[in-house]
Parts: sequence; structure tokens; C-alpha cells
Amino acid sequence: MEYIKEIREIWAKQPETFPVFLEENPKIFEKADAAQKRENEELIEELSRKMRKKAQQRPEDEKARVRWEGELEQELKGFLGREKILCLSEWMSGELLDAFERETKNFVGKIRKFDETLEPEQIWQAMRNYFIYAMIVEMQGEEQNAGDPILAYSLLYPYTDNYIDDGEISGEEKARYNRMIGQKLKGEAAEPGNCLEEKTCRLLDMILGAYEGEAKNKVAYVLLQLLEAQSRSIGQMKEDIEEEQILEISIWKGGSSVLADYLFATADWREWEEEFYLKFGFMLQMVDDLQDMEEDGRAGSRTLMTNAAGEKRLEEQINRLLWFIWNEISAFAPKNPDLKDFVLKNCVGISMLSAVAVGSSGGSARGNFLSKEYIKALEPYLPVSAEFIKRMKIQKKRERYAGFRDKSEVK
Repeated sequence: MEYIKEIREIWAKQPETFPVFLEENPKIFEKADAAQKRENEELIEELSRKMRKKAQQRPEDEKARVRWEGELEQELKGFLGREKILCLSEWMSGELLDAFERETKNFVGKIRKFDETLEPEQIWQAMRNYFIYAMIVEMQGEEQNAGDPILAYSLLYPYTDNYIDDGEISGEEKARYNRMIGQKLKGEAAEPGNCLEEKTCRLLDMILGAYEGEAKNKVAYVLLQLLEAQSRSIGQMKEDIEEEQILEISIWKGGSSVLADYLFATADWREWEEEFYLKFGFMLQMVDDLQDMEEDGRAGSRTLMTNAAGEKRLEEQINRLLWFIWNEISAFAPKNPDLKDFVLKNCVGISMLSAVAVGSSGGSARGNFLSKEYIKALEPYLPVSAEFIKRMKIQKKRERYAGFRDKSEVK
């Protein structure tokens, strides 16, 4: 656990001042003018309309659903060919894009074969982790491959997260579930007591069955560390938890999560690379905490971001995160450097988008999270306007409320 101390010290040294590296590196952080922002916004709105319409047209018949999925895929491919937001076609070769498409389809097909009852939101939850893995695979110079270990590991997210977050399940049942996972990872006998536990055991077998000897022990150890970190994160609901404890949990949980992705991405494990991916996992955890800040605040879960917001220092905390991302990814020398700047650009970009989305909550009873001046300083580096982000956020809340209302009426 020495890495926690090291990352904590690195985090403490990051500046809290505005990230001037944005202005100093125009090739990576290119500014979008008003016309380009409008074009991006129109494209996003067009895709959103089409996706909502497609979702409503999802057929029950299997053959019809295959055709429906093909049409959906073509819509997405058309969007990726036109978009100037991620700029995938500029950063990735046609060969690499084809490999990403092939293995993503393979991944989704395997998910449905494993469990055809999963909802689209759950599949997306698994895919989010898979995309992190795919980026790591490319930086490690490996072939794209949606094999059993990453399939099973990514699927554990919707199963375990949704179970642990379910307020109708008792703490005792959740503790027993976690104990069962721990027993499996330690190589002990574990008896699943229901369908969810049986699926979880199958996924763990798919992961561990791909390794032997010391490699198997290492993978199991990292997953045990993640399980322990997730258990410790329950303590973030306590009002008296100290910020140093929150920081330690965030490093532990985020770091072990992405370290597992690295172990599945390559068999050529290097200590210095492991150190980087632990840091990479922590920065992604911080981005998640920024995105979930309002939800965490309502639930009473304390993160570095909710603490900073409560103490009126969120801007400084966001700056610290942006500097951490810049300094650590810039210093990393992957085996294949082709996508490093793409990863750097988009990690910084999603952090800034998340910050402006949070800033759009200003004017509520809780007050402004971010100043207008700070949002205005970030806005030139965003692919869309701050006003558009605010509008999309309001629309998402309305759709969520409408969905909740519809479910309530069904009940």
C-alpha cells in the first residue's frame, strides 16, 4: 500500500492555480470558435433526437432487433465520421477504428450471450470500463481483444454496483455477498445463494481461469484490494470522516480498479507502468467524483469534491485535478505513444466539461459551485458552449423525472 502515500504526496504538490498549460499547448488543447461550437451542438442534438427515437422503436422480435441494432450502429458510425468533439478520425487510423469497432461489437455480443436480461444502461456501464481497457491496450502496443478476463471484469460493475447501491437490500446481505466474492478470490469454497451470486461466481471464474501460478495470485490480489476499497468506501457516509481518509479511499479504489484493467491488457507487466496506472485510476476516480458531486451531496456521501464544494474551494480542487492529469500523463512514456496525447486531451476535456456541468447548478439554494469568471475561463477549450451544457443538463433532469414518473404510474 506504499503507492497510496506516494500518490497522496504527488496530489498535495499540484498547483491550485488556473491550468496555464491549456494556453501553452494549443496543438493538444485547441480552442473551438463560436461557429464550431454551434456545429458540434447541432450534431449532438441531432444524434440525441435520433437515439431517443430509436430507443422507443426497439423491437421485441429477435430478428427485427438485429436489424434495429444494425441501423443504430450505422447512425453512430455516421456521427463519428462527422464529429469534431473527440476527433476520433483525426487521432486514430482507419485500421485502429476498425479494430475498436470489431472488438466492441464482440464485447457487446458476449455480454448478451452471458446475460440477455441486462438493460442497455447496464451494458453501457460495462462498456465504460471496457473503453478504458481498450485505450490501455493501445498504449501498451497490444492487439485489441475483448477476451474473457476483461469481459467478466467489466460485467462485475453493473452486477456488484447495483447490488451494493440497492437500498432495499440489507447491510447483512451485502456483507455476505462481499464475503462470497472474497472467498472466491482467495481460492476458497463459495456457495452462491441466488441467481446474482451464481453469475458473480461465473464471472470470477472467467477471470481467474485465464491465469496460472503467480500471475493468477497477482490478479486475485488486485481484485481483493478493490473489494476492500469498495467496502471501505461505505465509510464515506460518515459525517466525521476526515479528508485524509477520503483521499486514501479514493486512491485505493480508483487505483486498484484501473490497475486490474492494465493487468488484463498485457502480459508484460512492468512496475513503473503499474505505478502510472494506479495514478491514472485515481484521476479517473476524481473525475467520477466531480461528475457525481451533486448526487453524492444529496446522498450524504463525502468525497474530495463534495468537501471542496462545501468549503467554497471547488475551483482550486478542479485546478489541482487538471494539473495532476497534465503532469502525470505528460510524464508517462507508453510502449505505443500514438494515442497518448488523445488520452491526455480527453481526460482534461471531460474534467472541464464535468466542471462546467457542475457549475451550471449555480443559483440553487446551495449557492454557486463555480464563479462565472472561472466557467468563462474554461469555456474556450470546450467543444460546446457553457449555455448548451446547462441546457442539456436541464433536459436530462426532465427526462429522468419523466422516466421516474412513468415507472411510478406503472406501479
